[in-house]
Amino acid sequence: MNMIDLRHRIEQIIDAPLIENSIPLHKWLELGGNESRQIGVPLVIDGVRCWPWAFSEEYVNVWEIEPVSLQDSESQLIELLLQTAANQIRPSQGDKDNEEAAVLELGAWLRAQLKEEIPQQMIPERFVLKKRLSESSVPFLLSSESRTKPHMQYQKLNKLLKSYFGSDLLLIPVEEQEWLILVGESQLEDLRQVSEESREAERAMLDDLGQGVYELIANEWVGNFHISVAQPVIPEQSLVEVTELLRETLILGKIFHVSEQIHLPWTFHLERLVYSIPDKQRKQFMARTDIAMGIFNDPETLSTLETFFQLDCNVSETAKRLYIHRNTLLYRMDKIKQETGLDVRSFKDAVLVKLTLLLYKVTKRK
Repeated sequence: MNMIDLRHRIEQIIDAPLIENSIPLHKWLELGGNESRQIGVPLVIDGVRCWPWAFSEEYVNVWEIEPVSLQDSESQLIELLLQTAANQIRPSQGDKDNEEAAVLELGAWLRAQLKEEIPQQMIPERFVLKKRLSESSVPFLLSSESRTKPHMQYQKLNKLLKSYFGSDLLLIPVEEQEWLILVGESQLEDLRQVSEESREAERAMLDDLGQGVYELIANEWVGNFHISVAQPVIPEQSLVEVTELLRETLILGKIFHVSEQIHLPWTFHLERLVYSIPDKQRKQFMARTDIAMGIFNDPETLSTLETFFQLDCNVSETAKRLYIHRNTLLYRMDKIKQETGLDVRSFKDAVLVKLTLLLYKVTKRK
């Protein structure tokens, strides 16, 4: 059993969540952490009890919980289980090929860097996986939102993904029910052989891979989860940067493409711009616009507009996609014009409606 699965088992026993965190080693020692770096011996920091389960040269990986949430016997149980599992789970000098231990260590470093204002981009030499991360890989970020369903377990998820991609894969836990998946770029070779080599063709292949991963996991786990996919990178050089990009892509996808589960960074250029506008300025624009916001509350109108914009404002293709007669679509557009004063068949008006729709989605979510 690895640390992720062990934590989930303990959470079931004590009926309370253990929060994963990374604390700088110097801060841990300043606050009274043991110099011997003994696994499992807890420390209370700002009213929160922290159990160390791994030490590196720079960070201490801990589980956190408020002391009032558990009994002394439960605290002692966690300490005992950690100390018992330490030698089996943590990498040692004679266990450099322990992939589970290596990805847990890497995941802890990645979490810490994502919290830094100026993160370290290059992966330090000390990591066992550094050599594997020097090869080009396709990055996926898997995020599960199901709190009441059984958690995805590392071993089962890793086995499932390797049955699909083969051994050229690394599954790195980032946060609670958030996983970074790195797949060797060689996985694209078979697809490239049957498609023209171009940026659009490669992006279509990545979309297909994302769909494949989603369907694979959906057959095993019940619940709501999302996947973002980026173009191939060298993880050794840009692991933090690409994880930030994939996280941002998931956020944008959940706001602007609520009916989709696969999200691609290159489909959110305008959405990224709108999302970057300060909240105050967004609200001011919405308050001053003459467009009636009620049109976006109507599912039929909303579906019509989104499909129309998705298909490059092509009336005939939009009617086909919506399975309606062309005249029915024109009637809907005339109705939108009557309510807003804007004709979405006009480029200028279409841009204004599109921007207003995106701003509406952001402000409505907030």
